[in-house]
Amino acid sequence: MDQLNHNIVEQDIERLSKEIAEKRELPEHKQLPEKELVRQALEPMIKQPVSQPSQPQPSSTAPTGEKNLPNYLKDSPKEIKVQVEKLVDKVFSQGIEKTIKEANQSSAFILDAFHDALTDKLYDELKKRKMI
Repeated sequence: MDQLNHNIVEQDIERLSKEIAEKRELPEHKQLPEKELVRQALEPMIKQPVSQPSQPQPSSTAPTGEKNLPNYLKDSPKEIKVQVEKLVDKVFSQGIEKTIKEANQSSAFILDAFHDALTDKLYDELKKRKMI
């Protein structure tokens, strides 16, 4: 089972890399930083709850000392930080789609924080593998 999960994660990363390459070729995305391309490739997978009013999201996600968590989580309760970290870690053991289904059961705040943290983590992983 562990090998199967590893294959799913590898397929997810490969697919994400291809989607980023496709987005990079679009004229409206030529000037976007690579991290924003990762964010946009994840966007369709991470669906916001329908009844939630949209709020501007801080895009600055410098590490806070906890595994690439966004800055705006710095003053959040430890339980929220742990929940976001666990979701990000699950991506690398269970795959993106399965973890996103679980994340969609969380609050909109957790989902947004997960999206931001996952963007950073996957950006770093794709850079490390020279896939972007």
